[in-house]
Amino acid sequence: MNRHHGHDHSHDYPICSVLREGSTGHEVMKLQELLRASGNSPGKIDGIFGPMTKTAVLSFQAKNNLVQDGIVGKNTWSALGVHCGSSPSDHCPTLYEWTTGPAVINLQGILKQRGFYTGMIDGVFGPITKTAVLSFQSSMGLVQDGIVGSKTWSALGVHCF
Repeated sequence: MNRHHGHDHSHDYPICSVLREGSTGHEVMKLQELLRASGNSPGKIDGIFGPMTKTAVLSFQAKNNLVQDGIVGKNTWSALGVHCGSSPSDHCPTLYEWTTGPAVINLQGILKQRGFYTGMIDGVFGPITKTAVLSFQSSMGLVQDGIVGSKTWSALGVHCF
């Protein structure tokens, strides 16, 4: 039962606070280490999210097809290989026409940021949402079925567990 052997660092930071320019502290240092490891230099690893760290985050997001906002949220942490503590099971439910709920709001928000969706972010997967999903799937070379499963979520930059 020796669980505390100190070698497994993958679960040290399951919290995944949202970090942005001006953030400081332990998680920023972890972020800077991960950015450096992925080949995006954040400058000194000093726990201060300054302009160089922001530039590194932006280039990391660009390389990973994430929304380039310079803000480190769950999707960016996941892309960096950090598994955030949340209820992952319903992280990526399969969505299709007439599904409703928070996952649809998330979907509509991402599609809107990427310029595919122009309707209201109302949490209802209606015809406009379906059209947006189809054109997104087409642009990514995915099967155009209008159904958002794990492949479509991944293409949207959402990491399903």
